[in-house]
Amino acid sequence: MRTNKIKFISILTSNRKDHCIFVRYNESGNKFCDLLLPMAERLIHDHLSEGKRFPLSSGVSVRKSCFLKKEGYMLSKKRLFAVSVSLVLLGTACSGTNGQSSPQPAQTKAAGKEPVELVLYSTAATSDEEVKQKLSDPIEKKFPNVKIKYIKKGNGTNINELIAAGQTIDLYFESVNFFNTVTTYQLAYDMTELIKKHGIDLSAFENTMIDYARSMSNNGIYGLPVWTENVILFYNKDLFDKFGVAYPKNGMTWDELTELARKMTRNDGGKQYMGFAASPSHMLRANQYALTMLDPKTDKAIINTEPKWKQLFQTYFMNTSDDTGYRNVMTSVLKNKLPYKDPILKDQSLAMLAYLSQLDWAASGPGGMNWDIAALPTFKELPNVGSSAYPFYWGVTAQSKYKDEGAEVIKFLTSKEYQTSQARSGTMTTLRDDAVKKQLAQDSKHKDKNISAIFYNQYAPMPKKSAFEGDAQKSYEDAVHEAALGSADINTLFRKIEDGANKAVDEAKVKK
Repeated sequence: MRTNKIKFISILTSNRKDHCIFVRYNESGNKFCDLLLPMAERLIHDHLSEGKRFPLSSGVSVRKSCFLKKEGYMLSKKRLFAVSVSLVLLGTACSGTNGQSSPQPAQTKAAGKEPVELVLYSTAATSDEEVKQKLSDPIEKKFPNVKIKYIKKGNGTNINELIAAGQTIDLYFESVNFFNTVTTYQLAYDMTELIKKHGIDLSAFENTMIDYARSMSNNGIYGLPVWTENVILFYNKDLFDKFGVAYPKNGMTWDELTELARKMTRNDGGKQYMGFAASPSHMLRANQYALTMLDPKTDKAIINTEPKWKQLFQTYFMNTSDDTGYRNVMTSVLKNKLPYKDPILKDQSLAMLAYLSQLDWAASGPGGMNWDIAALPTFKELPNVGSSAYPFYWGVTAQSKYKDEGAEVIKFLTSKEYQTSQARSGTMTTLRDDAVKKQLAQDSKHKDKNISAIFYNQYAPMPKKSAFEGDAQKSYEDAVHEAALGSADINTLFRKIEDGANKAVDEAKVKK
């Protein structure tokens, strides 16, 4: 082996700012490896100093160095030299046989001995206890050299405050608003090459979740779904027994649900009972027609240009609340709001609630409700189509120095091993594997419930959404309660939604 300066390097761009770098060995030029630019820079910073001479394998071709500029991102000569040096040191590991590429195995530092601390953050404000039990402990057991440092959202630790303070975040997770958050705060990182490098099989996931990730990542992948929820029907068995009405069942249509709700809406012994209510935020965002609130191209409200919005309002919120006693409770007790958690869990005056598939939630009421679940009712024209999925996505951030380690963690969290373990405790899997789905809640106290209801329907598509969808949502949600009360003509109400949503978007754009 001889000592020399760099003789040959070719740099090509990927479809984003993280450049793919190729180095060729021998005169044949067939042996190569690819390396993401941020990783190469980290090798320089950690191990090398500029201006040294480094050992090269014999027979290195002499070619012209070149690189392409993409999306306004340019490598300086200093950084270009540093990257080329790091590639030389990686040459031995990247070299192949018989002129074919031979990538390194997906094992990374996360599976090695070097201690690594990964900072984990989420705007979901998940409790320290849940993170430790569900995430940190399994990750650290799998990777003994990895330490998870979880920063919980709160006063002084909101994401904008952390970014302003220069706090590095390595791993980030959030529900479907994940993509807007990571782009807003410059955390977005296209994991496409990491996914390939670490052997993560995208075909193992539910298609709608990956399709949504691509649509919200400019056809890249900013994050992968680790767990999910959907909307199902919770009901109070004791109330149905009290009034001698058959329980809800899987496979009902919305027409059948409406009829059932009317049977359960009554005044008995001076107490008003309400048949059905739906969580406004979740039913709007995960609706069965896959409607968005805004046109993703124009950021304008589509409430008056998409006729199915009227059908959704009537079906989800209006048909089942069209009762004097029901509306009296809304005005006198619930502050002009639809019934939600307290009426079903605490007061036990609500018979059915469409809500996310959080089984522990249903068991948390102080009244000890005798409950069960059924699949979300479907529209006749959309048989077996339930709500869209409500997944939590995990991503490696652009600012992390430990992207490979983070990718290994995400690979573990999406593995059949981890997904099965979590499914047995009651967490919905994001995998298509029926064997994993069948394990749902089998180690939990809810295993005797109608668990089949959760996967009974297929997922509705997850449409591409405007980055300002969240800003428009309040106008839609507020109008839901007015619609249920019948306090305004629906056409008038929809004009109010349109005006309010568009105004909220305009204000959000000014702030950005």
